[in-house]
Amino acid sequence: MKIKRLLQATLIVLLSFTFANQSFAAAKAIAVVLSTKGKAEVKKGDAKWADLKFGSILDNGDKLRTGDEGFIALAFTDDKSQLKIRPSSEVTLNADRNQDFSLAKSVNMQIGELFVDVKKQKGSLQVATPTSVASVKGTEFWVIVGPDGESQVLTLEGIVELLSRLTGIAQDVIEGMMGEVDEDGNIEIGEFQIEEVPDLPDELLNQNYIEIDYLDQDGNEKRLIIEFETEE
Repeated sequence: MKIKRLLQATLIVLLSFTFANQSFAAAKAIAVVLSTKGKAEVKKGDAKWADLKFGSILDNGDKLRTGDEGFIALAFTDDKSQLKIRPSSEVTLNADRNQDFSLAKSVNMQIGELFVDVKKQKGSLQVATPTSVASVKGTEFWVIVGPDGESQVLTLEGIVELLSRLTGIAQDVIEGMMGEVDEDGNIEIGEFQIEEVPDLPDELLNQNYIEIDYLDQDGNEKRLIIEFETEE
């Protein structure tokens, strides 16, 4: 196997050097970008929107957006849970670090389509939309937010708790089911058809992991998971 892009290999070496020599930055990071396609941008604090690239480190409060043909794949640093963001989407990443270095993760999604893939969960993970909050109890699900703020959750594996922000009522959306919260806060649960599931480019699906060990600001050994594309 060989790395598909020399740039990716170079970035991996640079990241290793960064985390070995700038432990504070490593401890602060909440996620790392695995891959991008098309227009993908990040806004850090009061800075202007900037292009997002493979290997970019993401911090608490960072805003992400994709263009008409843009895609972003990222992984959180504590448990390698992944987010895959489709075109015309806007999200904000928030996370508080717990004493065990796991993250209490919150993804605020204004509009668009987001795939959540949780391998071995640490901490917590919620996806908040204008009308709902989806809390992870399972492994794979989609969150779709329309221009009117109405939200859908499609659970592919496991269970997702779907909370209406207007009524405070929550229901579990089990595997193979879809939960929808309208602009009045009403929740409807039903089956979904396979054609209702958004698709992702192959390069966001077929990825491999790289693990980088580093020391955090307290001298504790930590491990960062990075995925990269390969070819035979």
